[in-house]
Amino acid sequence: MKTGFYTAVLADLPIAEVAEWAAQVGFDAVEVDVARHLGGPSGIGSGVEVVRGHGIAVCALTYFGFLLDGDAAAEERTRLGLEATVDAAADSGVDLVVTFAGRDAGLSEERNYQDLAAFLTPLAERAGARGVRIAIENWPGPRRDFVATTPAGWEQLFALVPAPNVGLNFDPSHLVWQGIDHDQAIAAVADRIFLAHAKDTEVFPERLQRVGYFGSGWWTYRLPGRGEVDWPKWLGRLGAAGFDGVVSIEHEDREWGFGTVGNVDRRKDGLLRGLQALQEALRATKS
Repeated sequence: MKTGFYTAVLADLPIAEVAEWAAQVGFDAVEVDVARHLGGPSGIGSGVEVVRGHGIAVCALTYFGFLLDGDAAAEERTRLGLEATVDAAADSGVDLVVTFAGRDAGLSEERNYQDLAAFLTPLAERAGARGVRIAIENWPGPRRDFVATTPAGWEQLFALVPAPNVGLNFDPSHLVWQGIDHDQAIAAVADRIFLAHAKDTEVFPERLQRVGYFGSGWWTYRLPGRGEVDWPKWLGRLGAAGFDGVVSIEHEDREWGFGTVGNVDRRKDGLLRGLQALQEALRATKS
């Protein structure tokens, strides 16, 4: 496996500076945020060239937006943008595009899956013909209701979209706070995990006892090694299941400068801390 990070945490720096730093500190790849770092799909070609010029691979292009959305105009923009991203990825030789499923709250659960499948099926054929895979990240969204973000949801999605180039950006942190075993969840989707997000979740038992699962403040995202995930065990399971791709740090640890808030050096230090934790975990899987 190789190590990388999602560039959104350094969105206030030019992509060239991000790539140069990534190479200097020992990352293998970056997962590039299309909107924040490339200005949209039209900037993919030149942006990918810049990153590679620093000796860093582009493991994925992440296009924000929801493929299912109660706002029809927003949904259309996202779908058109994703189609353009897939085409630009193919032109640039990047084989993976990441996005989010979303949900249209005005439609039934079944209709949401049907609509998602109706969009993804022809796009997957178009992408597959050019060597591009599409990965849905298992973030449940701000209202915790996105489709295709749990083992049951993945089963339903892949039954409707059997194309082998549609899969997951698998993030264990989202499973932790939903009460889903992130180790066990790997088995049924092993051949569909195209990217692994390295993000952890810390649980505060005393707060959970007071407010319960429907309360707030009982969990928070952390850098790998600072939460509930046993990284040597989890990465070992990934490897045993056949995954040999990039483990990409998604830095959302507020103690280390979440997003673009806080000193940029603090955010970089957080990424370095995560990189060290991953490297130690990967070494442990080989011992």
